[in-house]
Amino acid sequence: MVNETLLKRKHIIEEVILFIVFALSLIGMGITDFSPLDSHHYWVLMIILLAVGSIGLGWSKEDYKGKIFELSVRQLIHWGATLITVLGVYLLLHTGRLNYESTGLIIELILGLSLFLDGRNLGWRISLLGILVGCTAIVAAYVEEYIWVVLLVSLCLWAIIYYWEKHRHKGL
Repeated sequence: MVNETLLKRKHIIEEVILFIVFALSLIGMGITDFSPLDSHHYWVLMIILLAVGSIGLGWSKEDYKGKIFELSVRQLIHWGATLITVLGVYLLLHTGRLNYESTGLIIELILGLSLFLDGRNLGWRISLLGILVGCTAIVAAYVEEYIWVVLLVSLCLWAIIYYWEKHRHKGL
């Protein structure tokens, strides 16, 4: 009973973290479009928070018990490379090769790819979030009022995953 309660809490915490990451990525796209000077600091801070959060999520996984140093190094390299790539995009922006709207979309794609690849270490939900974040950038490129489309798809995905996980654990 205690293990089941602990497992439910871990899933709830993970879902809350995933929702927050998704919301922050959407906010970042908006900040990049409307306040480009602030967006640089926002994305750098967000990537640092993602690195810290990924290390924290990894610590709670059974696969990394006793391998905290290995996990930390792997995550720092992963998110460090993401940060360097984002800084490269801002370099292209400042040289006039990109505009602010394109910059937000490209950073969103980079973030989606990084989350997707990090799912290999932290679980399929992180990969699914990466796909959702990447698709958000694609949808935003084609649909002016993309936020409503993204919210609808996100809510549907969340409901499907919630019920699937609930019924899967009942069968165990």
